[in-house]
Formats: sequence, structure tokens, C-alpha cells
Amino acid sequence: MSGTVVAAMVARARKRIEWHFVSAGATRKESAIAFERPAGRLERRVFDRMVAFGAIEKTPAGTFWLVEKRLGDFRKESLARVLGILAVAGFAAAGAMLIGG
Repeated sequence: MSGTVVAAMVARARKRIEWHFVSAGATRKESAIAFERPAGRLERRVFDRMVAFGAIEKTPAGTFWLVEKRLGDFRKESLARVLGILAVAGFAAAGAMLIGG
């Protein structure tokens, strides 16, 4: 799978998770909601990354809420990660062409 396909899949997973919280109004600690970790592996990994980053926080009661201030930073970090992966892949392809060419 190419890096752009993976990046698109990750972005869709993040948007589905975001939508779940925004549509439920869970964008403040006071309006946190119950949320089970997603069943799909990719969405589960994205959710766990969002929690670790602080874009989603867990209350002592075990409910979750979306921290919109941190969400913007999470999006930027995710974009930087994808661009880094694409750059490495591009350099590897260029190197392979030089060696093979």
C-alpha cells in the first residue's frame, strides 16, 4: 500500500472518531461520553494515539471528551509524520533508480 493511501485511511479514521465526539457534543469535560475503543485495528490505533497525544481525554469516571485545542496540534503532528514517511519513501525510490539506472 502506498503512503498516500495509508495517510488517507488514517485521516478517515481520525475524522470518524472526531465526528463521534463532536456530534455527541462531547467537546468539554462536563459533556464527556462513554466510548468503547473502536473494533477496527486502524481506528483503535488512531484513537489510542489521540488519547496519548491529549486530543482525547479520559475522565476519572471513565468517559471521554475531545479536546479541540489539542486536536489541531494532533492533526499537524499527523501530517508531519505522513510527510516524513513520504519523504523517506521518495529518497528510497530515487536511490533505487540511481543504483539500478
